[in-house]
Amino acid sequence: MKYFRENRVYSVQIESTLSCPQGCLYCYASAKDAPTKELPRKDIHSVLDSAHRMGVRAVDWLGGDPLVRRDWYSLMRYAMERGLRNNIWTSGMPLEDIKVARKVLEVSAGGFVSVHLDTLDERTYKLIHTGDPGRKIKAILTGVENLQSLGKDPNEMINCITFTKIVAKDVQRTIEFFFKEKGMRTCLTQMCRAGLAKDRCDWVPDLKAVKTACEARDKINYPGSRFSMGPMDTNKFYCGGMICVTIDGDVTPCSVIRKGYGNIHDTPLEKIVKEHKDDLLFLRLRNPKNQPGPCRTCKNNPVCWGCRAAAFYEHSDILGLDPNCYISQL
Repeated sequence: MKYFRENRVYSVQIESTLSCPQGCLYCYASAKDAPTKELPRKDIHSVLDSAHRMGVRAVDWLGGDPLVRRDWYSLMRYAMERGLRNNIWTSGMPLEDIKVARKVLEVSAGGFVSVHLDTLDERTYKLIHTGDPGRKIKAILTGVENLQSLGKDPNEMINCITFTKIVAKDVQRTIEFFFKEKGMRTCLTQMCRAGLAKDRCDWVPDLKAVKTACEARDKINYPGSRFSMGPMDTNKFYCGGMICVTIDGDVTPCSVIRKGYGNIHDTPLEKIVKEHKDDLLFLRLRNPKNQPGPCRTCKNNPVCWGCRAAAFYEHSDILGLDPNCYISQL
C-alpha cells in the first residue's frame, strides 16, 4: 500500500518460460503449436538488476511453470542476493520431487508459493487439461504436502483456480478442501480470452456463477473482511504496484494483458517504467473520476477497481468496466 501511494513498482513479474507440465487448454500465455521458449538468462539478470536499482521489493516468477527451467534455482538465488523476495507461481507438479521442494522452501523465504489446481474431480480436470488427470492431481497434492512438511507456512501458500464454466459445479468444494485440509487460501481468477482461451467463449461462466463462486471464496477465505476483491483475486494495491516482463521482453501492466509499453531488448527497464508509468501502474485510475461509473461508489472501492485484463479483452479499454463484475451488473 505504501508503494501504491508513492506510485512505485513493488513487484516485477517475470515470464521466464512457456513450458509447463499441466497443459491448461485455456492458457493465456500460450497458443496452439507454441514453441518451447524461455526468456534468456542474461535478460532476466538485467531485469533483476534494474529491479534492485528501482527499489522493487519482490519478483513474481511466472510461466508456463518457472520451476521447469534448468536454471530456476540460480536465478532465484540471484534475485535474493539483490534483496528481492521470490514469489513463485507454479503448476505445483515439480514440487512432487522433494529435492525441488526443499530448494523452493529456501528461495521463497518471506514470499509465497502458488500452486494451480482447478478441481479435485478427475473427469472435470480432464476437460480443461491435457494428460492423465489422476496423475497430475496427485502430483500437485503431493507437492503441497512436501512443501508444508518441510516447513512452508500454509499462510504463505495459495491454490490458484482459473474459474471457467467447467469447474463451476465443484469450485466451492475445491476452495474448502484447500482451506480446511491444507490451511491455504484460494486465488480465484477469471479466464481471459487470450492465448488458447481466445476461442473458448463456451467456457466463460455467466455472472450468476461468478457471483456464487466469489461469495463462497469470501465466506471461506475471508470471513472477517468488510470488503471483497470482486471476481479477480488481486486487489488494486497489487495491480497498481506491479509490472510484467513477458517471454518476448515486452513490458506490460500485468502478465495477462499482452500489450507492451516498450521492450527490454531495446530499452532499459528503468527507462521504460519512467516513460510509461501512467499506463503500467494505472495511475489514471487513482482518480475516481477516471474509474468506470459503478466503481466510483462501490463499497469495495477502497480495495478494488476491477480486473484491468478482463476489461482490456472485453472492451479493448484497460480503464473500462470489468465484464465479470457481478456487483455492478446484477
